[in-house]
Amino acid sequence: MTTAVRCFIAAGVGASSALLLLLIHVLVPSAWLQLVAVWIFGGSLLCVWVGILTWRMPVLSDRLLLLVAASWAVGTALSVWLAAFALPSHPLVWRLSAQWVALALSFVAGAFLLRALLRKRTAPAVGRLISLISPLVVLLVILFSFLQRSA
Repeated sequence: MTTAVRCFIAAGVGASSALLLLLIHVLVPSAWLQLVAVWIFGGSLLCVWVGILTWRMPVLSDRLLLLVAASWAVGTALSVWLAAFALPSHPLVWRLSAQWVALALSFVAGAFLLRALLRKRTAPAVGRLISLISPLVVLLVILFSFLQRSA
């Protein structure tokens, strides 16, 4: 098995474990089960990130490349929303959990666009930089939202 396949399997196991914990939470309501499920889901997103970075992606047509860029934009927007506006009135541990998932999601979105653009030899360097900057943008949003809430 390749590294990408192993990472995708680990991500599937992590996401299934998170779902199982959320199902157990329905029967045994505990906030800690939800919290652990969110952190495991973030870890499975990081497994997806490593899997995408090691995956030998096929060369995509321009139309599919546009679809990948649109999914990158949606993933980055969702990450920024999670980092900045999700759970504003909840305790710090829940805000950190949402920001953890947001950062992991931005890594996945950026890596997917990066791999698609690296396989397309005519892709501009600006597109490659944009895909690498998306996790940095989410980190800055996390930092500024944390500084704004603490002030």
